[in-house]
Amino acid sequence: MSVFFLYPLFLFGLAAAALPVLIHLLNRRRLKRIQFPAVRFILLSQKRISRSYRLRHWLLLALRTLAVICLALLLANPIFQSGAGLFAGSGPVSLVVVLDNSLSMTWAGDRNGFTQAKEAARLLINGLNDSDLAALIPTNSDGKEAYRLKGQKEVLLKELENIQIADGTANLSAALSQAYELLNQPAGQKEIRFITDMGLTGWDQFSVAALKQFDPSIALRLIHIGRKQQPLNGSVKEIRLAGQGVGVNLPIQIEAIVANFGDSPIKDMLVQLSIDGQNKEQKLASIAAKGETTVGFQTRIGQAGVHTGQVTLKKEGLAGNPSAHFALEAQDKLRVLVVDGDPQTSLTASETFFIIRALNPAGERDSSLFLPTVIVTDGLNSVNLDSYQVVLLCNVAALPDNFVAKLQNYLRQGGGLLIFAGDKLQAENYNQKLAQVLPAPLRDKKTGAEASGEKIDKIDLSHPALQIFSDSILQESIKSARVWSYLRAGGKPLIALANGEPLLLEQKVGAGKVMLLTTSADRDWSDLPVKTVYLPLMQSLAQYLAGGKRGSLDGGIAVGTAKELSLPPSAVGKILRVTKPDKRNADIPIAGAKERAVATVENNDRAGIYRLALPAGAEKDGAPQLYAVNAPFLESRLDEISAGEIQAKLKPIRAEVIAVEALQAGGQRVDLALPLLALLIVTLLIEGWLGQRF
Repeated sequence: MSVFFLYPLFLFGLAAAALPVLIHLLNRRRLKRIQFPAVRFILLSQKRISRSYRLRHWLLLALRTLAVICLALLLANPIFQSGAGLFAGSGPVSLVVVLDNSLSMTWAGDRNGFTQAKEAARLLINGLNDSDLAALIPTNSDGKEAYRLKGQKEVLLKELENIQIADGTANLSAALSQAYELLNQPAGQKEIRFITDMGLTGWDQFSVAALKQFDPSIALRLIHIGRKQQPLNGSVKEIRLAGQGVGVNLPIQIEAIVANFGDSPIKDMLVQLSIDGQNKEQKLASIAAKGETTVGFQTRIGQAGVHTGQVTLKKEGLAGNPSAHFALEAQDKLRVLVVDGDPQTSLTASETFFIIRALNPAGERDSSLFLPTVIVTDGLNSVNLDSYQVVLLCNVAALPDNFVAKLQNYLRQGGGLLIFAGDKLQAENYNQKLAQVLPAPLRDKKTGAEASGEKIDKIDLSHPALQIFSDSILQESIKSARVWSYLRAGGKPLIALANGEPLLLEQKVGAGKVMLLTTSADRDWSDLPVKTVYLPLMQSLAQYLAGGKRGSLDGGIAVGTAKELSLPPSAVGKILRVTKPDKRNADIPIAGAKERAVATVENNDRAGIYRLALPAGAEKDGAPQLYAVNAPFLESRLDEISAGEIQAKLKPIRAEVIAVEALQAGGQRVDLALPLLALLIVTLLIEGWLGQRF
């Protein structure tokens, strides 16, 4: 309970209560007393009478002071408020109800937390007086609503019913900034009621500094939607592809990392994989309290192109319906042109023996994502590069002029090139004819120590093609390799030897990419081809050079995250249409950036699949056709921030946390003006009567 004043400036009138006292003191007479023996008995009688008069004068002084105090308080208009603050009295109130509609509110209590939140908001609205104004602001909105204070309860209640659960984390800074902005102008009592589950995730991202506007004098009360018991609480944390690429009719491994944020273990939870709306596989999983586990699925994709997928958790009593979407692109064989610059009669002695086995380990046409075709140098003049996604030059001595022209055009159109060094390669020929293509000019051959060779040291793990080395086993394997010979080159290496010399370099040419491996593709210059890491490394490089995420799995972005889409250069200046999961459309302008086109989708506000209507011709260039957006998995974390932590975060704003049960128990607001007026009248009447008697 509390007391507040509608017009607090009149409280300065309390200082006038000192006037009667001051007047009394000034009017006191200090007479010189001379006692005569003849009047001694008269004085004794007078002393008794003066005591009575002095008491009456103090009573009059108290009444006059009380009258001044009553008048000042009456003008300030005090209001007594009990309970949690339902409004049942006179006096204007400007109220903003901030409603938490983040995803965590769907399981905030023993029953749906959002239902409880709406009931609390409805109670506040119905408690308003006719002279009061109020507004409703959800914590998650698209930012286009024009919120305003209004006095029509029926309009406010309709707005309340239209507020739905969002898929993202509560944007507390934006909602509170809007609330303070609305309360900037109205006079009288101003208050903010924030109905929330006090989820830790939203408050982790909040700071007072992020508020565009706030007023510390406005009371902020948080109405806590609590719960008596913790529900089972699982979430799909991540979906990833185990292995390289997704080929048509080839087995693929999909892994879902599932987390348990609850205090109790989850036993025998059904984890379901579906692709294109059809159930592919189901598995049971058990997760320890506050733990996580990896659930693996094996499936096949029967048709090339883009597909949608979903992993869903199902168990009785599981909070919400946790699920995650992903996009999957299956492709026909990646055609790889392998140019052998040092062919041999013995297959195992060939320059390309190890690279062919790495791209197609089983040696069967239908068993691998890659379809390598081997030619010798004489075939370069007649080869059609447009039939291949990647070209490998393995120890090729010199390049014919007409092939160089075709190769440069191939790269500008998005092709990929991987150059292997070797004893046949003529560095000067490459430096002259591929000066604009090479990642760095080639210099002389360098031979390391005959016994041990040079070690591989630094690896750029941020590069998409080299993220496989996040696996400690693969990293250990490549660092165990020894390089006996290599071509020296400058530039910033993606993989470097222990002496600092580059082993792997990259250069982007138009829409294409060029990589240079400064050692050979066979065992002549290094033992890398016989290491465990050689197969995944070559497949990863070929996959990357063929177009990055083609034939791969996209685990999606979190709601509220911007999505940058790379499109063909021909799309610059055109419009990309994005269709959201709720069928809303957004038209995104396509801008140019460093020989490519880019479209950035900012407002990814719903979980699901976003489909792209590409400009004419873009489909043929491998542009993305859809992407996935998922609810932040931390929204499944039901940990709450404490009242003390909230108050510390909100300083200097005054914040009070109230349980929703206190609001539901009721309360009232009583205007004290009438009792004060009655007290003032009674005080003046008594003072007048006593004044006449004395």
